[in-house]
Amino acid sequence: MGTTTTPTPRPDWSLTPRGTVSATAQGALALAALASIGDLTGLNPIWGGAATAAGALGTVVVSAHHDHGPASLLYRLGCWLGAGAWWTYTLATTPWNLNTFAALGIGALTAGLLAPLGRHTPRAPRRPGTALVLRHTSRIGAEWEARIQRVCRLRVTVTDVTMWATRTGYDVHLDLPGAGSTLAQISGAADALATDARLPEGCGVEVGPGMHRAAVVLRVSTVNRLEEEVPFPPLTTSASITDPVEIGEYRNGDVVQVPMRQASALVIGQTGSGKTILLNVLTSGVARCRDALVWHIDLNGGSLSQMWLAPWLDGRTDRPAVDWAASTPAEALDMALAALRIAKDRKTSARKLKIAADTTLMPVSPDLPEIVIFLDEGAEAVSPGDRSVRELREALEEIQRIGRDSAVRIVASSLRSTSDVLPPMIKKMSHVRIAMYVQDQSELGLMYEHNRAVNVADLPGPGCGFVQIGQATPRPFKGQYMLPSTVISAAVQIAAVRPELDERAQRFAGRAYADRYERMHAAFTDHDTDDAEGYERAIPAAPVAPARHLTVLPGGGGAEAWADPFDLARHRPAAPAPTSAAAWPEPRRPILRAEQIHPVNPAPQTRPVPPIMARALAAFAAADAERLHSAELADALGLSQTELADALRPYGIAPLEQPFKRSGTRARGYALEDFRVIAGGHTPGSQARVTPGHSAL
Repeated sequence: MGTTTTPTPRPDWSLTPRGTVSATAQGALALAALASIGDLTGLNPIWGGAATAAGALGTVVVSAHHDHGPASLLYRLGCWLGAGAWWTYTLATTPWNLNTFAALGIGALTAGLLAPLGRHTPRAPRRPGTALVLRHTSRIGAEWEARIQRVCRLRVTVTDVTMWATRTGYDVHLDLPGAGSTLAQISGAADALATDARLPEGCGVEVGPGMHRAAVVLRVSTVNRLEEEVPFPPLTTSASITDPVEIGEYRNGDVVQVPMRQASALVIGQTGSGKTILLNVLTSGVARCRDALVWHIDLNGGSLSQMWLAPWLDGRTDRPAVDWAASTPAEALDMALAALRIAKDRKTSARKLKIAADTTLMPVSPDLPEIVIFLDEGAEAVSPGDRSVRELREALEEIQRIGRDSAVRIVASSLRSTSDVLPPMIKKMSHVRIAMYVQDQSELGLMYEHNRAVNVADLPGPGCGFVQIGQATPRPFKGQYMLPSTVISAAVQIAAVRPELDERAQRFAGRAYADRYERMHAAFTDHDTDDAEGYERAIPAAPVAPARHLTVLPGGGGAEAWADPFDLARHRPAAPAPTSAAAWPEPRRPILRAEQIHPVNPAPQTRPVPPIMARALAAFAAADAERLHSAELADALGLSQTELADALRPYGIAPLEQPFKRSGTRARGYALEDFRVIAGGHTPGSQARVTPGHSAL
């Protein structure tokens, strides 16, 4: 059995203090010895003051390094100042007396008694990202800790409070206590928290995620900025569809950025909610991109497209800012089927582009632009009974399913988000959901799956709404305000720089796309008959011409006849869907010749030339020109360009398809020959000429 030998402890002759008493005694003796050395050497008292200052400064630096608490720092500074003052006094006063040693003893005793204050006590942990916590924000943090405990029964820890740059609110950063608590518990009580905080009307609390799963950010608004107008910023035309589109501002002043390259969007809102203005903002945001085109489907009178097409209809631009606009179910169906064919073709034809770019998403460019279809008033697209409308609905739903990679996207709008006014697939597949001002809380519940953080009380009026991007919590925002004059100006800028649809897509879009401008011009030109004088100018006093039969020669595709000579643009053959790009023939028009126009009654009829024709011919003669720009002819006749178009429409005269240059300016206008043909039809022995898009007279 072994024995255990206890080592004999060695004596410790070091001067390391063993406790408070020994440390105090050693400090007093060391100070007395230092004073004696100074007295023997005749040291100047200034050195005592310098040593005291250096010691105090070193104490502050060392305490900061070791993160000593305030009490520990003050105790060490007190010891240095007391000892330094005594030493400086002894160097300046000789000989020493009893009072000198009494002062040393009292100072040593005081230091010993207060020694517990000098123990190392680290500071409380600082809040992340802050070096100094102000008293005001500390009070706000304490209030919110108590408020969340009171309302949500959660004992959270506020880690930071940051004021907004707009001075209209602040963010409260907090950590959840764990034990199964989640962000949803606070998010569901956002309205109750705002009420408990006595926030002003129109202000609220938005709950969002923080830096980690247990972190939460409360955005607390204290000023109702949603009542302030957010002006539309100056338009720039160098953006890309891969960049987000700005549509307004959140309460804290951050810009609302909506992704459009891959995402489809849904916008709802009651009448007068600002929905149409928001669609104009979205239209400008997409149309200004160098790699995107806008198509409009507006079956409610074409009100969304009117202002965007106005500069083109008035002859101010060579082409419209909106590449294609449909105002009838038949036209909308043609557009949807064309977009669907393009989307299906791009899935295979873009394979090499994706491989070259090493991406799973088809790259877009000015040579291969994205197509964004805006559907206004979706109820018109899902109304039962009409076969073409049912086909339109099916085509839009299929585009929604397959068009992401092919860069064919949909922005739909409706008064409500229910299935009776909106195709369900469009709602389900919409990555961006925007609900403009409504009065009924249930409308927001249907839109956002009854999210308790969405409250209609947060929307003070029209122009405001909630926006949800992906799975983020819907947030209130104020949309940009776009005036009609701003839309017109943007349309002019966009028309000059927007891309054209790529040739392959044009072939798949077919004849409906090739002839779209003629139908758009006829459908969207304003027919103003309220004014009696304008009505007299627009409608001829006598029948223009009897009904005629038009014989289509070989190469035109068959023989057809129309009873109304002005229906040439509206009655067009249906375009079959091609199976491949090469299979689609170039669009062809019927070849019509004047000598083959056979009047029903061959007896010549003598009628005077209409005044508008005579005045126009005089204007051409005065200018000595074969072609005149729309603005020139309108000025010569004392009319606006819109009035001129209205007056000439009954005669089948429209501006030339292609712009031409005159006096250094390139614009669309009219040809003298068209007026001669119409005027000739009103005299004996005249012969009429038929051109594409014009009616025979």
